[in-house]
Amino acid sequence: MGQNIEDPISFIQWKKVVLSNDAEFTDGKMDWGLGFLIKYKNDTIACTARDFTGTTYTRGKMLYIKDFGKEMKYWRMYVSDDPTQKVVLDTLFMKDKIEKKYSIFLYSAYFLTFSLKQKNKNLIPLEPDIRKTANKDTLYIVGYDKDHNLKIVRGIVETPLNEKYSEPEIRLQTDVFLYYSNFVGAPIVDKNGKVVGLVNRAYDLYKNTKGRIINDDKEVAGAHYEYFINGTSMRSILGKDYQK
Repeated sequence: MGQNIEDPISFIQWKKVVLSNDAEFTDGKMDWGLGFLIKYKNDTIACTARDFTGTTYTRGKMLYIKDFGKEMKYWRMYVSDDPTQKVVLDTLFMKDKIEKKYSIFLYSAYFLTFSLKQKNKNLIPLEPDIRKTANKDTLYIVGYDKDHNLKIVRGIVETPLNEKYSEPEIRLQTDVFLYYSNFVGAPIVDKNGKVVGLVNRAYDLYKNTKGRIINDDKEVAGAHYEYFINGTSMRSILGKDYQK
């Protein structure tokens, strides 16, 4: 798991924090990926990745923010092994941070935030931390492996060096490849359990002995895979001036 047993992160009931998605739109159902709740001032809101509904970087049809109200029938987040323990999402929260149009260009963020229609006192919201992540910081991703076992995976912040797959937000290198559909939307937390971001996607890079990225269509002597995730920071989601 990668953290010390005395760290506060070890005592959090993560199954009541890391929630599974269940949503339906006019075009069909969506029942994969994760989300979580965060404390927001005197209230609670839900956070997840936007991959489920599309961004400007997603191939295929994209659900625009202006159309959410008429296209989304419902969206629930629930405890993975107990669907009766759930929250029901209401409307998009902080829409102006998720999608903006500049002339003919559309900016589309990698996250979604929602107010809640139905709350649940049995679920645990996380405390957000809007600090900047520093290179070589140790953070943790909490999600599920391909057999759906809860996992806390350590990641080291790696400042991107002009790699085409990197984003200018949180980038973590991990020791293992994260099973995408069970980690997208998962919280990225520090050792105290404060949430600093959420997972957008996982990817791997095949590198030679000099550290250069090469094609993995054939095996190269001494080459190896490195595993990464890109995430969106709470600083971007809530704003650098956010106060409790």
